[in-house]
Amino acid sequence: MEFKIGHRVRMQRTDNYGVVTAILPGGLVEVRLEGGKGELPLPADLLEKAEDNPAKEGKRPRLKKEPSPPAKAISAPVAQASAPKEADERDRGVRLAFDPMTDNEANPVAYEVYLLNGTPHKIIYELKMMTHNDRRWSKSGTLEGYGKKRLDAIEYRWLNEKLNCELDVRTVLVGGTGPRNFQRLNLKGQQFFSKLQDVPEMYGDAHLYMVFPTLSATPSAPAAAPNVPSLKAITQVAVQQKFREKQARAQSHKRKLETNLSEKLAFEESLDLHIGKLVDDPDKVARHEVLPLQLKHYDEYMDQALRMGVDRVFIIHGVGNGVLKRAIHSRLHHYPFVRDFVNEHHPKYGYGATEVIFD
Repeated sequence: MEFKIGHRVRMQRTDNYGVVTAILPGGLVEVRLEGGKGELPLPADLLEKAEDNPAKEGKRPRLKKEPSPPAKAISAPVAQASAPKEADERDRGVRLAFDPMTDNEANPVAYEVYLLNGTPHKIIYELKMMTHNDRRWSKSGTLEGYGKKRLDAIEYRWLNEKLNCELDVRTVLVGGTGPRNFQRLNLKGQQFFSKLQDVPEMYGDAHLYMVFPTLSATPSAPAAAPNVPSLKAITQVAVQQKFREKQARAQSHKRKLETNLSEKLAFEESLDLHIGKLVDDPDKVARHEVLPLQLKHYDEYMDQALRMGVDRVFIIHGVGNGVLKRAIHSRLHHYPFVRDFVNEHHPKYGYGATEVIFD
């Protein structure tokens, strides 16, 4: 179906109405939704002209209710049997919802990400949000059955930067957890906008992805029964063997502490990310490879700093055009165990370094 600017249209899946404001390439149509919900690029095959279907405008027709049978006394066993059926009707699996955030002109600028647990099981989750395989942010924690949790936001422009996410979920069981549920989602623009639908838990429309329709509630690795030897099996040889093993573990722990101490003393509390400090021949590094190489060294250094347990470090990024500094600060906003970071004038580095303070 062909659309023109000014056509009033209806979204077939959500029954929302709007007006066409632009025709976009790739089979997309930009629609300004009624009710102040902003402008969205939507696939043309999910729209229809509102004037061609006048009967569908307005409220959806309500289904006629069948006359209810006369009230009967319900015995206790029947009441108990109906409870699981209600629980099954609520089971909607584990989903991700993206709630639009708009500017003063009702245009979307970002999307708040919500994790929806539509199962009766408490879960442990970890969600990583990435563009071009570079991690933007990650969140982890627990969520009760039939619960909802706001995690963070994604920017509108990320949809054009190969946006994808990885969700890892396990059910919480008595004495352990269930099997791992892992899924990677590629959030492509056309597919993303076609998933706008009514989400009861959000009390409105959101872009919804079903990730895990069901979760297993059986232990993935039940613990083996402990092998308790009888009193007759405990001989003098066995006692000596246990003593030697205990002594070996003590020596190993001592060597590990000595190694960690020496590494911490040798650890440099500043990292210079100028390309000349990272490679022997900077001229051999292509221009588009400079920033990824700098961030790779930065990530490795920060992991080592956390492992060493230092109090603070200095990341030397220089002044320049500020691209490297902005990339580092963006990572620091979501880095665990970072209490604060500042880019103030320093007697040694001027404004060319950021001081990072750990918890």
